[in-house]
Amino acid sequence: RSNSELASGYKNILVCAIDESEDRAGMGACDMAFIVRLDNGTLKNYTPIYPGGMTHPTASEPMEYQQQGAGAALLLHDAFYDADNDKGMKLAKEIVQYRTNETIDNVVAVNTQALDAVLAAAGPIEVNGENTTASGIDIIREEDWGYGVSRGDAVMNIVKAAAKKAKDPSIKSSMVNAAMDQFSKGNIIMDEEGAFVGLLASKG
Repeated sequence: RSNSELASGYKNILVCAIDESEDRAGMGACDMAFIVRLDNGTLKNYTPIYPGGMTHPTASEPMEYQQQGAGAALLLHDAFYDADNDKGMKLAKEIVQYRTNETIDNVVAVNTQALDAVLAAAGPIEVNGENTTASGIDIIREEDWGYGVSRGDAVMNIVKAAAKKAKDPSIKSSMVNAAMDQFSKGNIIMDEEGAFVGLLASKG
């Protein structure tokens, strides 16, 4: 698929939010995910995916976690356990497709450092009428979301607020530069690298 193709047509992108503070060879633990639907590169809608109970049909959970009481089936939470990022993205895609019956066209994984960098570039954002400077770790860590507000809604409120800031071309340019920088550092990964660059260039 060419770069421009991600920005054309109807696409489902699985976005995995990764907490890299959990010690493992791979990128980190997937604490939250979304299926983001793009129509010609524009966000149409999204579905929050809570990793709890999301397991792979055939792949096994790492033995050290099985010994700590996890089940035999690989959890979405642990899809990025291995140092091989391509394997992690493939496993995450297979789990979500199997459990939701949704077709996933592409996978993006973003860790908290990358989220922090892009949000910092956006500057203070307004959520529910209040200026906030959100941190990636707060967004991704599940225990911070309590009663009344689902974590998925809370995350998307911040994403939407940041997207609103990106309508300002100079802020958008800072955010895109931050994302590209994080991508080069491996804090954002995508199964089709060129597609990520192409999508950022076209729509941000």
